[in-house]
Amino acid sequence: MNTHVSDEILNAHIDNELDPVERNALLERIANDADLRARACELWQLKQVLRGAYPLPPQKSALAGRRNRAFAGPAWPHALAASLLLAVGSFSGWFMHDKVEAQGVPARQIEAIRAESGRVVLHLFSDEPARMEAALRMAEQLANTHDKTGQPLRVEFLANGPGLHLLRVGGSPYAARIADLRRTHNNLRLLACHEAMERMHERGLNVVLLPNVEIAPSAEGQLAQRLTQGWRYVQV
Repeated sequence: MNTHVSDEILNAHIDNELDPVERNALLERIANDADLRARACELWQLKQVLRGAYPLPPQKSALAGRRNRAFAGPAWPHALAASLLLAVGSFSGWFMHDKVEAQGVPARQIEAIRAESGRVVLHLFSDEPARMEAALRMAEQLANTHDKTGQPLRVEFLANGPGLHLLRVGGSPYAARIADLRRTHNNLRLLACHEAMERMHERGLNVVLLPNVEIAPSAEGQLAQRLTQGWRYVQV
């Protein structure tokens, strides 16, 4: 019997409050039900709104009336953003458990990207040298990969938080490498989070981006949009 999944269950999943059996069963339902995926992504977006991360688009929300009271309370800490993004990643068919791997994106994940949309967003929110290096290695690997039709993957490299330093003039130790990547891969788009730039400005740091780096209004908004469009998600 195909029972209805309540908003409360989806909310518990996003908050990582389900036991493993319940969670695995729900993930299977989400993977096979486009309407359920859409509800789950919208619910996640509403949580981001309450965090003050970004506004919902102007279209009316089917969940807004039902969930506003349930979510009333203090804004979420910024540190929870990464775990929420991983949860949304599972809605598009890929819940990434793996740590940064020396060889780059694992082969099984490359095959999943190739077999489906051929589009992937690579997300960096750390300025740890090892993660910066891994992010660039993954970006090159993904940009060199072709989808099942033989076309290059569409790759978006999105940096926010401390990860923004990788795309900043005077802050990136890899400026030449980034310029070469962008020059040789037309299918690679570099994006910096505007909100992260503003926070750096507030701390007195003038942010000048490397050439050919575009600005996204917010990292969370960009990621939510891509995930609802069927893009795959890789976190470094």
